Amino acid sequence: MPPVTTSIKALIVDDENKACVNLKSLLLDYVDPELNILGMANSTREAEEMALKYTPDVLFLDIEMPNENAFGFLDRISPVSFEVIFVTAYDEYALRAFKLNAIDYILKPISIPELRNAYAKLKEKLSFKKLIAEQQMSYTDLSEQITSKAKGHKITLRGTNSLEVVEFADILFVEAQSSYSRIVFLKNGVEKELLLSHPLSEYEELLPDNVFCRIHRSYLVNTKHIKKISGDNANQVMMNNGLLIPISRRRYASLIEFLEAN
Repeated sequence: MPPVTTSIKALIVDDENKACVNLKSLLLDYVDPELNILGMANSTREAEEMALKYTPDVLFLDIEMPNENAFGFLDRISPVSFEVIFVTAYDEYALRAFKLNAIDYILKPISIPELRNAYAKLKEKLSFKKLIAEQQMSYTDLSEQITSKAKGHKITLRGTNSLEVVEFADILFVEAQSSYSRIVFLKNGVEKELLLSHPLSEYEELLPDNVFCRIHRSYLVNTKHIKKISGDNANQVMMNNGLLIPISRRRYASLIEFLEAN
């Protein structure tokens, strides 16, 4: 069983064991000593078994192998969740490899700069996949919360590197920033904020409409945290934390009506 690690997980597949050992040494000695090499396979059947067992991030894959070449292998087990870096002695397959969205195509004998460059592209691709997955999870979370709006009094805010469960009552306001939203809230009495990848309209739908009021095209405020309406033309609200937030002219009357009703 490979060790548990947060590093990139890889399989090396080549019908020549010496080639597998050589590539493993190059990767660990010259590219990334933290790379988690799950195993070395000398056939596509072995590679398939290891891939199913260990779910690697990437296969370093030779093309010409007995019984089944790399393209037949990938076609047979498609779709795959891992990335592929081809490592081969044959240059005539490069176009076909890139049509399969391979990360890179490295010719033997292996050049260390080329191997490093391929690994850098791999890391960039894996980071992008992780970001997309996190955003998808975030949208799923929000959708589920909107669906079950009447059941709860908390919201889960999933930022890039953090996750916060916040009481509706502790949210001060939500500010639109292009297609994102900046949410300012209290956590254990401390003011915090997160920038999330959802438009303001989605939070307006989720948050209780007897507490939160849209006072501006860019602001949804928790009226329980409004201290007073101020400005020469009553064109802004002062929040309990002293922050001034603008009121749009067309929303002023509805805000007054909202405050009187609630």
